Amino acid sequence: MGKIGFVERLPIKRQLILTFVWIMVFSVACTAITLVFGVGWIVSNKWIRPANSYENKIPSLVAYVKSQGDAILDPASRAELEKRIPGDGIQYQAVDLSGNPLYGTMRERKFQTSQALIENLNTTKSAGTTPAFGGMFVRSVPVMSAAGDLKGAMVFRYKLEATTAASGSNWINLAIVMYFVVSPFLYVALFTYLFAARLGKRIAKPVHNLIEASKRIRDQDLDFTISYQADNELGMLTESFENMRSALKDALLREWKLEQERRDMMDAIAHDFRTPMTVIQGNVELLADTPDMPRSQAEGHLKVIEDNIQRVNRLIQDIQIASEKDLEYFPLRGAQVALRQFIQDKEREIGFMCRSRQVRFSFEYEDSAPGGGETVFMDVQRISQVMDNLVANSFRYLPAEGGWLGVRIERNASGLRFEICDNGSGFAEKDLPHLFEKFYRGDNGQTGLGLHTAKVIVEKHGGSIRASNRREGGACMVFTIRTDELACKR
Repeated sequence: MGKIGFVERLPIKRQLILTFVWIMVFSVACTAITLVFGVGWIVSNKWIRPANSYENKIPSLVAYVKSQGDAILDPASRAELEKRIPGDGIQYQAVDLSGNPLYGTMRERKFQTSQALIENLNTTKSAGTTPAFGGMFVRSVPVMSAAGDLKGAMVFRYKLEATTAASGSNWINLAIVMYFVVSPFLYVALFTYLFAARLGKRIAKPVHNLIEASKRIRDQDLDFTISYQADNELGMLTESFENMRSALKDALLREWKLEQERRDMMDAIAHDFRTPMTVIQGNVELLADTPDMPRSQAEGHLKVIEDNIQRVNRLIQDIQIASEKDLEYFPLRGAQVALRQFIQDKEREIGFMCRSRQVRFSFEYEDSAPGGGETVFMDVQRISQVMDNLVANSFRYLPAEGGWLGVRIERNASGLRFEICDNGSGFAEKDLPHLFEKFYRGDNGQTGLGLHTAKVIVEKHGGSIRASNRREGGACMVFTIRTDELACKR
């Protein structure tokens, strides 16, 4: 696999921590540099008004109102007044002595009575908050006649918050400020992409080698070795894969040898069948052709027939041993099983098989009996065999592209319910009633031997199994088992 660097030899956890540290260090450094330049730009361009910029204009407006006297209440004075008021931060309203609005940019009536107007003269009161987390304040200025009589008031409502001072380039300035605000997230995203890509390359090298090795195993090529000398999870995985390949090669060699021996045995048994069957046939024909044969002589022929029948029975037993398919008589090895661990293991195993085949996979578990405890009683190896059998059948008939496999497990008061569905070709309607017959073979190639085995195992657990087609297309297998000790037939 080539030379392995120091970082690549570290455990995956340490590599992830180191990658995270690098991302944060570079992101913080670039963010600090960006903020320094940003603050310098804002200060140099005087783009931000201080929070009290509008409040500072109030004294000059109060002085102007006093200088105009009661003439300021005439709407004809509006144009001159608005030249002095920044409309983006200050609103105003001219009111008479009764509090009636005469003109202004404030629409609502501020004072309902003359008494309320008088009580608020020469005061500054809060009028709520602004969307930018600032405040709104109202200042009431009395309007006096030349004779010193109170004629009304001018009400000013202004913001107390930092605002932008730019006008023509407001959107450009806002975009620059927004960049300063989001720059930390941009830097985190950028450096996450860069460092994650490097981490991905380091992890991908041994993973790709494992994938290539699995393909060679799929093609029945076991004459290779894989090596990845690293003291981390990938190194241990590669070593385990290599041990598995070696053990698989040895097991296959033994299996091929046993298979050849089994074939030789079957050929020998088939040959041995001819002799007793010929003897039986000959003696039966002789008895049929000689109806008046003495009893003592006939009993001799019947004894020959009986002996050869027993020989045939022994040969049949040899066939059953050689085929290893006499499943009805195997015992269950039930035990208390940690349900959560079993489900997690099956989800991981089936998910791995789906990913290796580029098949979409969905897995769901529902506990309808939360008080049922952490364990269930079953033969975990046999139930795994049933699930593996059904999943393998689904894989055989999935489409080349866009395949999907769904597994759902439900725990209820009586036991467990398993549902395995796919979007393959489904079952022919005429095959459905016969799928679980031992030697049935349907039009689509489904053989009843594997499904018959599953049926026997499920029934030994006190459950049942059924097959159906999905409306959306594909097949669905559902089986249930009881998880109490009395249900398992030994």
